[in-house]
Amino acid sequence: MDHIPYPVSTSVLPVEVPFLVSQSLRGTDRAFSALTNAEGGSPDGIITEADTQNDSANLPACGSCSHSTKAQLATDSRLVADWTSDFWRYPEKRGWSVAGLRSWWTSDPHETARRAQEWLYFELLDTFLGVPVDWTSLSRQDQNDHKKLLDSSILPELLTQWRERQSISEPSMQLNTGDPFTEAVKENTMQTLLARVALECNRLDKFPEPSRSTSLAIRILVETLTTAIYSLARAQATDTSAVQKLEQNPLLEERFLSNSWCPFQIARLWGQYLPSTTYYLSSLPREPTFGGVTHERCNENRCMTTTIDPSTYESRHTESCSRDPSSCHMVGVQSFEVANCIKRGRIPLIKFEECVDGILRPAITEFRSGLQYVALSHVWSGGLGNVDSNSMFSCQLRELHNLLLKLRNDADDELDRNLGQRKYRDMIRNLRKSFGVPLPEPPILLWIDTLCVPVGREHQETRQTAIAQMAQIYVEAQCVLVVDPELQKMTHKGLPDEQIFGSILCSSWNSRSWTFQEACMARVFYVQFADGHDVIDEKWHSFMKSIDPMIHSDIMHASIDKPAVDPHETLMLEVSDWFRAMPVMTKIRGYDTRTLMSRSEDWQNFVRVWNGLRTRSTTKTDDLYGIIAIMVDLSAHEILRLDPRERMKAVLRSQSSLPLPLLYQDCPKICDLEGKALWAPSEIGRGHIEMDHGYMSLENDGLLINARRSDTARHTWPGVYSFSSDEPLPTLFTLRLAHLGLSATIKLSEGSHSQATELTGSWVILAKETLRVGPRGQTVPGVLLSLRAVEESILDTTYVCPLRLSSKDLDDEDSGEKAFQDNTQSIQTVEVKMPFTASDILKIIVAIFLPPVGVLLERGFGSDFCINILLTILGYIPGIIHALYIILKF
Repeated sequence: MDHIPYPVSTSVLPVEVPFLVSQSLRGTDRAFSALTNAEGGSPDGIITEADTQNDSANLPACGSCSHSTKAQLATDSRLVADWTSDFWRYPEKRGWSVAGLRSWWTSDPHETARRAQEWLYFELLDTFLGVPVDWTSLSRQDQNDHKKLLDSSILPELLTQWRERQSISEPSMQLNTGDPFTEAVKENTMQTLLARVALECNRLDKFPEPSRSTSLAIRILVETLTTAIYSLARAQATDTSAVQKLEQNPLLEERFLSNSWCPFQIARLWGQYLPSTTYYLSSLPREPTFGGVTHERCNENRCMTTTIDPSTYESRHTESCSRDPSSCHMVGVQSFEVANCIKRGRIPLIKFEECVDGILRPAITEFRSGLQYVALSHVWSGGLGNVDSNSMFSCQLRELHNLLLKLRNDADDELDRNLGQRKYRDMIRNLRKSFGVPLPEPPILLWIDTLCVPVGREHQETRQTAIAQMAQIYVEAQCVLVVDPELQKMTHKGLPDEQIFGSILCSSWNSRSWTFQEACMARVFYVQFADGHDVIDEKWHSFMKSIDPMIHSDIMHASIDKPAVDPHETLMLEVSDWFRAMPVMTKIRGYDTRTLMSRSEDWQNFVRVWNGLRTRSTTKTDDLYGIIAIMVDLSAHEILRLDPRERMKAVLRSQSSLPLPLLYQDCPKICDLEGKALWAPSEIGRGHIEMDHGYMSLENDGLLINARRSDTARHTWPGVYSFSSDEPLPTLFTLRLAHLGLSATIKLSEGSHSQATELTGSWVILAKETLRVGPRGQTVPGVLLSLRAVEESILDTTYVCPLRLSSKDLDDEDSGEKAFQDNTQSIQTVEVKMPFTASDILKIIVAIFLPPVGVLLERGFGSDFCINILLTILGYIPGIIHALYIILKF
């Protein structure tokens, strides 16, 4: 794993993977033949030391050879023609398993790890590269205890040589046809092989060391090879399923816990990042305590350290404070003064007043147009909050004032450098000073919830009004300053950008719901470190400019103009995903924080909000509904006034479109009057919602679902299967999918399938993933819908119950199960017609008078907009006809 990035200035030691294979050299025709032929070589197919002595004599000693010599490939360039069969027969040829059985492992963890490393690491590498490699070139001697360790430092060099052998023709960047590797890529054979190798690692993780470290090395190798495939043959390889996110891993979980991670933070990482990224995050330096408290009481569902208990919460001093009551005491503002400001519809701000006794005190001032202020984003567990009054310790207020003063000076200096006006400002300042007229400095103004949201039961209604103001508060702010206790102890200058983004990702600030909303609303936000602040937006844009402009947020769509995808770029894209995935909510119309978006963008914004909040927590559950309301452009005040059981329902019904994966969320559901659980979640679940898995709309107590197959390779819409039944459905039945060459066993959810067992007619099954034939079968969640009507690929359905689908070969059907025939093709067409809404009427009216504007509102800037402008110039009537066609079609 030495070929992937590792944090700098960290006390966490890297995982050492022992080099376990017994072969001292792999690279000649006879050695290769001995391992790939069951009859050749030694009786059990193992190369003996005698077999390799003559071969190794022709090469220099490993310790004395150069880096390039260690990476030298054997002269035998024979490509493996049958990728799958030769590789999967390897355990049988080595005598580890009997024909037809896959039990290649043993009860001895060391022997199991040795076999896995030989087969799933080195033999996989040989198979992928197409030529045998000297296995000892991927090892090194430990300096301390002289153990032999696995060392993948030369892997990038091996992949560069492999790429050079693939004869890419410019400018189409197409692989040569007829080449075994090319055919394997086009048919996804190699991708499937890599995915199955990753599945074998799940079994390996159940054994103790050294099996677990070997498993991690294999996973990272699979990730590296898969990334290499897509960087080389993006046009041919469209199935990205081989690059699997790392699920719960016992080795890294132990590593996280020993590195002072919170169990809640660990749980939200699983299934979100590639193995190399998860390993990198486990290696970041962390503070052993948060505000003097450890994470011993935390669990996977909640971080008790950042959760505030109002009955025990205490405000804290700064670390440098003497805590002398005579010099540091509580300073604040009157709660009724804050409340009166909010009742007048104004934003209360804090200005700093220096008193004669040297104590800095806060005072309330109202925001007015033209004033610049900084909004603070922090977690209360850091000690800046107060549950009893609108006050804080004077040492905290003084520190905030110093931070804001430094922030303003640095911002002014940056502006002067950009505009070239620094010398003119200095000249004007000196000139006014010489005449005794000082240059006025604008006041330092701050918004912080501790002082600007009224405290007390008598201000409960005003508090909800203040919550409803949050969007306006953070959008109007000049910038947002992030203050996190752990990040404030971190020296960031000189660190690579991926380590800075990774540290913010792991911070307590990034685990709270309110701070997510505050970051989304910010025009620009700074993060405070021990050695100063940094602008996160600038770092991200600087990174994007440094890489190929063709690169996409999905790592599998990285540019293929380079020899390989740079691992630092891969890591940066992963650890900055929390920033890239934020909904853009800073462009305002008045105080509306949302840009004018089409219906499709509506549900995409909902997905970003949902995914951003699902891994975060908040002390008060009720606050979460207010946050959602603000971020989906609803009145938080009105949502919070509803019955708690009606809040999520109101949010969902307000959306013109919703993502289909909401149907598969594993979380509590909204119940009807009879207590039946329906499809709609009553709270945000932990499951990730894919952006490109389709959308639906709510109408007449039913679901309008688009059943079209995607016309772009990046969109992986779910499986849509339909059938008819003249009798009620059993709880267990079979669906024959002839067009896929398989069948599926359908098991309806217990306790929620009564409607299915009572009704007859047409049914639709939506699967979370498209079923495929596999060596182990496939089980995916899904839902059963009753089909009411079909119009232009739009399915008018009603929700019935959840289910699970298990794929199997057609020949493996159980004759005892009721079987139905899939007729999905009859309901799927190419054209998709969106439901006609009230907004379309407005667009039609606009299109009659200004045709290009009507097209712009419907389709945005694009080819349709340009075509309409041309038609309008050539003739006004053709422009109107084209605009009406576009609006009615989409």
